[in-house]
This record gives sequence, structure tokens and C-alpha cells, in this order.
Amino acid sequence: MTDEERTLITSFVTRTVNAGGEAIDPEADALLKELFEKHPEARYRLTQLAFFQEHALAEATNRANQVEWQAQSQPKGLLGGLFGGGNTAPPPAQVHAPGYRPGMFQQGRPGFLGTAASTAVGVLGGIMLGNALASMMGMGGAAEAAEPEPAAIEDDGGFDGDDDLL
Repeated sequence: MTDEERTLITSFVTRTVNAGGEAIDPEADALLKELFEKHPEARYRLTQLAFFQEHALAEATNRANQVEWQAQSQPKGLLGGLFGGGNTAPPPAQVHAPGYRPGMFQQGRPGFLGTAASTAVGVLGGIMLGNALASMMGMGGAAEAAEPEPAAIEDDGGFDGDDDLL
């Protein structure tokens, strides 16, 4: 572990602790303690995942702001671009999670940061696969959306506007 990683992890955990304002559920806390004692590597993996997600959220925010700015910059109407129309505002400023620096999650690099991206992708991929399999097996998800019951239709034999034409 590098000094940079030590500082980033310490800062991240401190921010996480300081962000909490609500009481901790004692049952959930006891269960987490038990699980972390049984699977000590989970602390490391969860911290990597949360740290990476914090940075991914900042990047997603940047992308959304950029797309919104571009949409507002497009000339409006048939002749909108002819006379200089469009947004003259500067592009939005980039936001970054604390401790960000370009290339920090470069894969192949040893240590906490070098494996954080692959850990996050692995965990998220597993979650997505599990959800897809559960949906395919009818165990929840969008595949189980309720279908309305067909209503009984009385047909009086005449055309009254509610009959099918085909």
C-alpha cells in the first residue's frame, strides 16, 4: 500500500463516519460485525466498491451535465443557427470525488486502487446477472408485472363505437 492509498482510505472512512447522522440499527450492526468476522475480506471489498462508486457517481454527474449543456446549446428552430442562436454559457465545471486524480483506477496496478475497478465491475456484474436470472425464473423484477384481467364485454350486436372494426 502506498502513502497515497493510506491517505485516501483514511479520508474515505472518516467521511463515511461523519456523513452518518441517524442512529445505527443495533441488530444490523451486530449482523455486520458477525459477517465481517466470518468474512474479513468483505471489509476490503466493500470499501473498494463504495470508494469506486463515489468516483463513478461524480463521473456520471459530469456526463449528465455535459449532455444537458449540449442539448441547451443546440440552435432552436429552422433558422436558429443562422444568426448565432444557441447557448452562450460556458460548459459545466467538472466535479470529482475527494482525492480524485486521473488514472487512479488504472488496472494492472497493484494495491487498493489498482484492483478497485475490477472489484466493482465484478460485484455489479454479479448483481446484474443474479437479477436477470431471477427475472427469467419468475422470481421478481419487471417480468412479473401484473396484467389486467380482461373485462367481460356484452355485445348487443349493433355498432355502437366500442366494437372492433377488424
